[in-house]
Amino acid sequence: MSRRAVHFVGSFPAESTEAAMTAMLDAAGPRMRTVPTGETRRYEFYIRPILEDLVAQGALEVVRPREWQTSRDRTRHRVPRGRSLTADTIDLGYLKETEEALPVFTELCRTRRLSGRALQIGMPTGFTLAFIALGTAGVLRYRGAFTGATVRDIAAIHELAGTDVVIQLEATAELVLTAGAQPAHRAVDRALGLARGIAATAAAAPAGTRFGVHLCLGSLRNKARGTLRDTRPLVDLANAIVRQWPPGRPLEFVHAPLAAGDVPPPVQPEFYAPLSSLALGVGTAFYAGLVHDVPTEQEQLHVLSLVEHALGRPLDGVASACGLGRRPRAVADALMARAERLAAGEPEA
Repeated sequence: MSRRAVHFVGSFPAESTEAAMTAMLDAAGPRMRTVPTGETRRYEFYIRPILEDLVAQGALEVVRPREWQTSRDRTRHRVPRGRSLTADTIDLGYLKETEEALPVFTELCRTRRLSGRALQIGMPTGFTLAFIALGTAGVLRYRGAFTGATVRDIAAIHELAGTDVVIQLEATAELVLTAGAQPAHRAVDRALGLARGIAATAAAAPAGTRFGVHLCLGSLRNKARGTLRDTRPLVDLANAIVRQWPPGRPLEFVHAPLAAGDVPPPVQPEFYAPLSSLALGVGTAFYAGLVHDVPTEQEQLHVLSLVEHALGRPLDGVASACGLGRRPRAVADALMARAERLAAGEPEA
């Protein structure tokens, strides 16, 4: 039996945390190393509910309302005049999500006799939050406030649950900007401190905090915000994160999208060739976001073989390119079943 894991990025189309976790564990429990909450309060629009909360808190105000039909056509915000945006003025809600999910996770693992699993809490990076909320002009000025609020919740979650939780840092703006700048993507990373900022977030967390990194191209309404010519930008960004990663904060996985929203993973070997340069180090798994509903399973197995050939080794795990929360429930269920079969290396009978 293949030892590949199945990784779920986080969001899931269910009415409750318990329903989301139950569905994921039913589909792939023995292969899961971390169990997401399902992010059921925010699964359809990812960051939008967080920003709406910040407006309600008075930390942000709406400048231009939109319906979020696309990631470009999103509501724009600003800091209210006369107010300062600091970590102390922001509550991102991750601690509350953990407090709700932790007893559900514990009970499900107990009744299923699953040991060694961790609860997964997804958190957009401070850079991504600032970029989506305030645009290019506000990201460098205010990313520190968002990062500080994120670190505060990480510390509180670590105090609450210790090593029973893995924090998944979600780098959407970082990968979209990097992909769009190819072949000058490494210069953009250095200029904006993209990898450095992700590693610095981990460094500011309590020693012993467990982490994963989700590199993301976006999936609002199942449409990606960016595309890759090949895997070079995500390889270079992942390697830069690992080089700067702080000691004492285990980096347990890096997840990377090989599909892009409704666009399935390519079948050209040259797209995957840069994966030969991926250098994550001992103890950091690589989860390939290749599971998609458009190709046949035989085509998906072919892509899996291309990825493993480029890596020069078996994959640590398979996943979809992003969370399943932007898909209808029937599609999400089918993708979970497909992920389990691909992890096993077996097509549907």
